[in-house]
Amino acid sequence: MRNIIFLDIDGVLNCEKSYKGGYSSYVEFINKSGQEDFYSKFYPPSKYLINKLIEQTNADIVISSSWRSSGINWMRDIWKRENMKGEIIGVTDSIRCRDIKIPRGVEIDKWLEDQGYKTINWSEEIQLNYMKQSNIHNYIIIDDDSDMLYNQRKHFVHVLDDNTNKRGFSQRHFEKALKTLPKSVIQLNYE
Repeated sequence: MRNIIFLDIDGVLNCEKSYKGGYSSYVEFINKSGQEDFYSKFYPPSKYLINKLIEQTNADIVISSSWRSSGINWMRDIWKRENMKGEIIGVTDSIRCRDIKIPRGVEIDKWLEDQGYKTINWSEEIQLNYMKQSNIHNYIIIDDDSDMLYNQRKHFVHVLDDNTNKRGFSQRHFEKALKTLPKSVIQLNYE
């Protein structure tokens, strides 16, 4: 069974400190369509810790960042350019209701349900069936925003320092993620 990291980019893999320090400069490149394109480089300390987390948990990546709007192939190209570990296996849908943006937690929940996974709070046995059917052992959400669902609270690594994120994904976020992701959904939600 697999571990999933739902990953935001802005505020996690780049941050105020990375821009002020010149680490997150814009990189121009020719994309696979032959057109000029660009992206903002990832902050080296955050990049190192995300790579270390992926290696230690053998996690797959689902992009939940606004960067997903450029598509999964574009994200995979950037991932490779930045020498990131693991595999991007999906991007969450951007859900809107008229002109109202739906919380990111709902978009993540929809991606999980599309895989056959549901969160069940009343039966370990039924939860285990959903885990087996979806092949999902556990998941975490790494984001600097807070628009997640209540049932995602134990899966959420909030990358926020003193009301604003100045340092991106840091050691303390890594430690929380590493403590959470190797557990099963059953261990995390029922113990």
